[in-house]
Amino acid sequence: MGFHRASTRIISFGPAAALLIASVPLAGTETASDPTKIPPKQLVREVVNQEVDSSEADHSRWMYRQQHTDPRSNELKECIDTSEGTICRVLARNGHPLTPQEEQQEIQQIQELARNPARLREQQKARRQDADRALKMEQLLPDAFDYEYDGREGRYVRLRFRPALNFRPPDRESRVFHGMVGSLLVDPESKRLVAIKGQLVKDVDFGLGLLGRLRRGGSFQVRREEVGKGVWQTTLLDVNIHGRAIFFRTINARQHEVTDNFKRVPSNLTVAQAASMLEGPLFEARSEHAR
Repeated sequence: MGFHRASTRIISFGPAAALLIASVPLAGTETASDPTKIPPKQLVREVVNQEVDSSEADHSRWMYRQQHTDPRSNELKECIDTSEGTICRVLARNGHPLTPQEEQQEIQQIQELARNPARLREQQKARRQDADRALKMEQLLPDAFDYEYDGREGRYVRLRFRPALNFRPPDRESRVFHGMVGSLLVDPESKRLVAIKGQLVKDVDFGLGLLGRLRRGGSFQVRREEVGKGVWQTTLLDVNIHGRAIFFRTINARQHEVTDNFKRVPSNLTVAQAASMLEGPLFEARSEHAR
């Protein structure tokens, strides 16, 4: 749900838009000190608007470490954003460091991407298409859910959401979201999304099941942190969807990602420069630290 440059970022805030609605009451000191004094839909509207504005204004690039697990792989890797896509070097597989031969293969693959980044650009194109699809869904979600306050976690405010009874999903993607219940965690001061959890509470069929079917019980979870002034990144992505109906090219139906160790890199970083960083002393130092 959500939905930015890399797979983890693509899921960043899309579902939060489901909690969007409502009129704006008069501001005052009481609401400033206690955000729960305002309607929950208004708070979420402000959060979603801030997320959209921040996403459009953010052109930062990052180097980070990511543990990715899905039914086919379990890899720890170091990744770097570039203007043409994200390039990664695997540090370990299935909990074990790479062998010298595997490390050499990684270096060769990185060098090939630096010489011919066409494949990287194709991956970046897929991520952009997913982001566009997510934005379209996000524009529909304001009417799809109802919400209520559900306590606090430190300085953050938690809200619960459920499908709005009068909402009629216009497409397959929104039918999936409308079948979910869950919770949202927001920072009321910075108006940023901190976390979202959702669970599918009913089976969803497409074309009488011929085009796809998702079974109830499927879930997703996203957690985000501020990694720089005003810059938030996804640090946890957990997707466990049962069935078949692929909407996003860069997100698996079952995957778990933990991302950390963020370090900002130049916004105009090229693939060749990123490749050199992954092969050089900076990478070696971070690689040893990861182990």
